[in-house]
Amino acid sequence: MIQQMHHQAAGPILQPVSALAALVHRALRDLKPLTRVSEARTAAIAEQCGPAEIEAAIVWLDDLARDRREVQDWDRTALNEILRLQDLLHGILCRVPGDHFDAVAAGLKSPEWRTRIHVAMAIDALDRRAALPHLRKALAREQDDQAGQVLVLTLARAESEGV
Repeated sequence: MIQQMHHQAAGPILQPVSALAALVHRALRDLKPLTRVSEARTAAIAEQCGPAEIEAAIVWLDDLARDRREVQDWDRTALNEILRLQDLLHGILCRVPGDHFDAVAAGLKSPEWRTRIHVAMAIDALDRRAALPHLRKALAREQDDQAGQVLVLTLARAESEGV
């Protein structure tokens, strides 16, 4: 016997809608396959990003990290496209408005080590001083050797600069 459950919501459940996919698609639309998006275009996309776009970028980086594990080394076309998207998303995260720093830093808790590397470098680029406590906490919990090495290097650079 199947029981029906009745649920009345107080109103529609609103999900933030991200414009990131459309922004990235427009940026890549007219480029040749191996061409990188210009710094100016990347910065223009980043300026349009809010918390929903930042969260979408982190999720997208996670998806790309999983896709990269599945791609065979001989499939250069697929690998190059993954790398190009990762590069663009990384560049966007490095240039979002500073008041979204915490949204970017939240990506340090990603389940994907490649995403955590992109996020660590992005918060370092956004605000090295604000990044230090986040990077220290991330390093303390990091289980992946490569991500740990990036965190160590990023922390060492910030600390050597007297930040």
